[in-house]
Amino acid sequence: MKETGIRGGRWMFVLFAFMIFFSIYVQKQQEVQETGAQQEGKRQQEAMVSPEAQGMQADAGADTGEKAESMQTDAAEETEREQADVGERKIALTFDDGPHPVYTELLLDGLKERGVKATFFVVGKNIPGHEKVILRMAQEGHLIGNHTYDHADVSRLSSSQVCEEFQKTSDLVEEITGEATPYVRPPFGNWDDELDCLSSMIAVNWTIDPLDWTTANTAQVVERVVTEAAGDDIILLHDYYKSSVEAALQIVDILQARGFSFVTVEELLLE
Repeated sequence: MKETGIRGGRWMFVLFAFMIFFSIYVQKQQEVQETGAQQEGKRQQEAMVSPEAQGMQADAGADTGEKAESMQTDAAEETEREQADVGERKIALTFDDGPHPVYTELLLDGLKERGVKATFFVVGKNIPGHEKVILRMAQEGHLIGNHTYDHADVSRLSSSQVCEEFQKTSDLVEEITGEATPYVRPPFGNWDDELDCLSSMIAVNWTIDPLDWTTANTAQVVERVVTEAAGDDIILLHDYYKSSVEAALQIVDILQARGFSFVTVEELLLE
């Protein structure tokens, strides 16, 4: 009886061990099946991305790159257009009351160094003894205009006196340069174009007047001009004062750096 009990216990142990082993085996099989299913699902998802779809993705990436490149090109072209527009802005520098025995030639030197052409409205009574300065103006491409003989307020003169004021200066300029000038700037801006003697003359006023003749503060004059300059302006200055000459050259440097170009009054008006 004792031996029979032992044998029965052994069989129970074997059966118990078999059940444990079988349970582990089943669990492993389930894990293998789940792993295989996951891998198969992944392969199916990848397969769903067809070559055509992959090509579309590649094309989309290429399109994005092309759009970015196009935007950069458009921006560069816009910058070039803006720079071109700025480069087309023109300014006419004009100087009244000369020639001065010293300052006018200093101004001419500075303008020549900078490649700038200007317009000089000369006073006839200041020309004798400085004919070479007038000739130099013409030879270096500047425009010479008429500012009367005595810097007279023509609104206070008779018709014959007005005609004489302009004619005397015109004759002097033509005698020196060989050419008469039709451009005039009446002192104080007063003008009467109904006079027959003035009918062929072109009066030139201004758009920017920094009142340089009222101050020796060069910086103030420069600031007034460069703040107002916008293109197609006619700037009124005087070559009869040292501070005005210094201001003029500083104005040129600043506005040239901003893309402005300088022309004579004739060039500006005939555009």
